[in-house]
This record gives sequence, structure tokens and C-alpha cells, in this order.
Amino acid sequence: MTNSQVSLQLLDVVIFAAYMIVTVAFGFWIARKGKNTAEGYFLGNKTIPWFVIGSSMVAADISSEQFISNVGGAYKHGIVLAAGDWNAWIIYSLLILIFLPYYVRTGVTTMPEFLERRYNSTCRYIFAIASVIGFVAAINAGALYSGGIMLDSFFGEDLSRLLPQITLWGNPVSPVVLYIIFFAVTTGVYTIYGGLKSAAWTDLLQMIILLFAGFLVPVLALRHITEIGPFIQSHPEHFQMFKPPTHKPFPFSGVFTGFLSVGIWYSCTSQHMVQRVLAAKDEWHARVGVVCAGFLHIIMPFFFIVPGIIAFKMFPQLPHPDQAYLVLVKQFIPTGLKGLLLAGMAAALMGHVSTVLNSASTILTIDIYKKLLNRNATEAQQVRFGRWSGVFVLIASIWIAIGFTHSTTTLFEKIQTVFFFIAPPFAVIFTLGILWKRANGVAAVTTMAVGFSFTWLLTQLEWLGRFNTFNHRALVAWIFCMLVMIVTSLATAPPPKEKTDGIIWNKSYLMLPPDEQARHRGLQDWRIWWVLFVVIVLSIYGFFIYWRIRNPW
Repeated sequence: MTNSQVSLQLLDVVIFAAYMIVTVAFGFWIARKGKNTAEGYFLGNKTIPWFVIGSSMVAADISSEQFISNVGGAYKHGIVLAAGDWNAWIIYSLLILIFLPYYVRTGVTTMPEFLERRYNSTCRYIFAIASVIGFVAAINAGALYSGGIMLDSFFGEDLSRLLPQITLWGNPVSPVVLYIIFFAVTTGVYTIYGGLKSAAWTDLLQMIILLFAGFLVPVLALRHITEIGPFIQSHPEHFQMFKPPTHKPFPFSGVFTGFLSVGIWYSCTSQHMVQRVLAAKDEWHARVGVVCAGFLHIIMPFFFIVPGIIAFKMFPQLPHPDQAYLVLVKQFIPTGLKGLLLAGMAAALMGHVSTVLNSASTILTIDIYKKLLNRNATEAQQVRFGRWSGVFVLIASIWIAIGFTHSTTTLFEKIQTVFFFIAPPFAVIFTLGILWKRANGVAAVTTMAVGFSFTWLLTQLEWLGRFNTFNHRALVAWIFCMLVMIVTSLATAPPPKEKTDGIIWNKSYLMLPPDEQARHRGLQDWRIWWVLFVVIVLSIYGFFIYWRIRNPW
């Protein structure tokens, strides 16, 4: 079976179209109040409850691309890809215990703003510009491109025959380009209009659809699985979480250290993830929201990893692993449910795009426009600029996504290249900025300048030999940047007192403010649920350690 084209019936199309209409309408309905002030537009008036924070954080982390690439990765490499979700216990614990208390208690609006408070304005502008570039070039463009490919896989020639033949400069425009524009416009209209509140609450709707639709493929496919025991015995490598250090591309020595660079940057310092926390009703809602996201990550591998392993058992000779998910859909999902599944995939993409779009416009407005271009901007001017900057970000994302259609490099490689380049220096300066009083602005700027050069060299030169994987390069870059930051800080003058007062971590960050502690006792104590989340993940790891011992390299 090599043809992964999915055939849709009228009922499937009606279900998908109904979902798109409901989502856009819901986004506009949510935005009917409080969208015309800066705090309302960029932080939802700080009224976002914990369950919306949790669902929105996960929606920001998932795109339709994962239905294809993650399932394909599991088809090829097995359960090890689940570590990307289960390792969230490490990253989210760092966010809850170290970064989040400072962010919430000081009322920062953007992550670049933190860098100016702690270091200097140069750090703020570098991080702001790098964040927007990363949002546009990697995250949003990649999501739109994968959405275009997804729709083309579902609709294919059936819809292409109905679409008008559009030409641009004498060249026909492919259906994928039209699908990219379709997703950009449908997601952009309510996000640009309503701001964070629309984005966050529609994420909740989309997570509900994603959870229901995501179960369809593995559940229906598992009904056709027989003799799973012999399959596990004959392919133990697909059920091993801890791969050898020389394994490419998922050695255990890289998989379980990636949180030091990409993990901290992506989940603890990136605006598109942290902005949901900044918009929380209070610190309790912020912490419980992160824990909620952690529980959702525990079950995500069932949507993206299990189908890949099932496909490997049932169709071991696929020409390309990325066909695995669509082959399962074609084989096992009946009419009507295909439309629901497509809605779930669209939900993942739209939640991803709306989150990043809102965060990029926030940075452009607060850190560039208000800081550099119009210091006395009124709230109405800030909201207006935020909307126009959202339009600009959306157009730029569409343009780059269309460019991806002409490239032969895989989408995974494109995105990881940008992530790898951005993450290590920023992860270091944020971490030491919170934890170490001696870190200063000169060292931060030096770490970014030297660190970016070093990470570029690592991508060009294979210095690590047979250990040259993405995760190992990220670890080496993080260690290098940490050394540069420490040495430069010690070799230069300490930061002035106002750059460290009230910023450096202290043990009071481990606890909620006293008034919130009094309100949230018993089962409302966030620590109970955080510990439960950690214990569940460690138990899962314990099972795979046992499996590793039973099946040595």
C-alpha cells in the first residue's frame, strides 16, 4: 500500500466546514468585550482560568505537522519520540518553581521586557527580534505549510478539480498554496480581532476536538491488531525509550538533556508559551494551568506515537514513514469520522498559529513600537498597532510557508535548525538571570554574540563525530554558552543593585502568596497535582528502564 491519499465524502466535508465556521464564530464571540485596551488585547485582562491556560499551552505546542512527522518518526524509531512529551515534567517543574513566580508577581508583559529589567535594553531588542523571526520563519510558517499539505492529502484531486485555476506571473498556483492561505485567513481573522482572549479560549475548544479526534485512529486501528506479543519480541527497538549514545537521532544522552537548551527556551522563556501564564487570574491559576498542560502531555503520545508503531506492525514496507498516519486513516476511519479527524488536525494547527500570531504581535507592539517608536502611545494606538502587526506577521508567515513548497529540505529539519540556533544562548541568560546575582549585561550580550556564532559552527562542522545529533549539539552549545556567561560575568563589573533586587530567585518562590495559600487548601493545593503528574511520568520511565534491562543493547 503506497497511496496515502485520503478520500472524503460529502458528510466529511460538511463536518469539517461546520467546525471551521463554529471556531471562527466562537473566536469573535469571545472577543466581544475587553479587546480595546492593551491589557485586554494582549493579556486577556488577566482573567484566564487554569483549564484554559493548560489547554492553550498544549495547543501552542501541537500542530497538524505532528500528525505526519511524529507518527512517521514513531514508525521509524518507536516509543522514544514520546520523551518529547513526557520530558515536560522537567521543563514544567522549572517553569512552576523558578520562572513563573517572578513573571506573575512582577507583572511583566513580555519576555524581552524581563531581559531589560535584568540586563539592558540591548538584550531586550535582540531577543525581541530573534523571537519574532523564529515565530514567523519556523513556527507559524511551518504550521501553515503542514496544514496545506494536510488538506491536500485529504482533498487532493477531488477538490482541486473544483478550484479555479489561478496563475501568478504566468505560473499556476498549486492547491497547497491556496490551503495555506485558507488556514492563515480563518485563524487570523479572530486572533487579530480579539487578541489573546480569543486565541486562548478557542484553544480550549480546539483541544476538546483534538482530544476526541486524536483517539480515533489508535483506538480503531488497535481493534485490528493481533499477536502483539510476538511483534514486541521481534522488534524490541521500537519499545525502548533509552537508545545508545551513538543512536541517531535520539540517543538517551541527548533526549534527556535537551531541556537544558531547547526546553527552557521554548517553554520557560518563549513569549508564545509564557503569555498564557502572564494572563492568568492569579498565581494559583497560573501554576495549576501548567500542571494541567503536563497531564495533557502524558496522553499526547497515544495520539502521535502509538499510531506510528501500529502502522509499522501493519504496513512495514511503506516507501516513506511520513505516509503512516494517512494510510491508517484511509484504512480504518469510516465516512463522517474522517471529517471529524480532519477537524481535529485543523484544531491543532489553528491553536498553534493563533498562539504564535498573538505573541508575535505582542512583542512587536510592546517591545518595538511602544519602546522605540512611540513611547507615549495610547492604549487604542497599541491595540491598533497590535492588529496591524498581526496582519504583517501573518502575511510574512504565508510568504515563507509558500517558499517551503519549493524546497526539498524536510519540514522537521527546517524547524529544528531555527530552534537549535536560537535556543542555547537565550536559555542560559534567562536561567542565570534568575538564579545568579553576579550575571551582568555585558556577559549576556557577549553570550548571545559568541553563542550564536558557536551554534552556527556546530551546524556546519561535524565536530562531534559519531555522536553528532541535534540533541548532542544542543547540549554542547548550552555548556559553551554557560561557560561564556560565567567567565565573562566574573571578568567584568558586577551588575548594579537595581538590576538584581527583586529578581534573583529565593525560596519564597516555592510557595504561593499567603492569601492564595489560604484560599486553595486541600485538594486545591497545586502541589498535590504537580507531585501526581511527576510520579506518573517517573513511573512510565521506570517501566521503560525495566524494559531496557530486559532488552540490553
